[in-house]
Amino acid sequence: MAEFVSVVLGYTEDAWNKIFAANNMEYKEPTLVLYTDQVQSACGVAGSQVGPFYCPTDQKLYIDLSFYKQLSQEYGASGDFAMVYVVAHEVGHHVQNLLGIMDQVQGQRSQLSETEFNDLNVRLELQADYLVGVWVSYVQDQGILDEGDFE
Repeated sequence: MAEFVSVVLGYTEDAWNKIFAANNMEYKEPTLVLYTDQVQSACGVAGSQVGPFYCPTDQKLYIDLSFYKQLSQEYGASGDFAMVYVVAHEVGHHVQNLLGIMDQVQGQRSQLSETEFNDLNVRLELQADYLVGVWVSYVQDQGILDEGDFE
């Protein structure tokens, strides 16, 4: 599983390096941290109940390997693409961080009500999902995805 996650991350790095370069920008690759049960990050201690996450402070992807078992058993999301999607989503947060979007959202925290800020965070998550789509669209003809994954 660890090797699979590393390979997926490599594919995202290839794509985002090219996408950023095409826009005269430099892509700084994130660091991958694999864990089970609990991990210490620059964003604090996280347990397995948190699942995979991105910490903008240290620009690391924290991937809980036990989450993939839970994804399959509890949510019925089995298959390679479910695992690929999780990694690509966290990379999406990294892209948001590099573009300054995460800072913009955090800058709104004191100006918004809790409900409004939560709505903004939902939009941040949806944008990370959108960035997964950007990546999938970029790699769809490279033989990385299985038949039907794009759909």
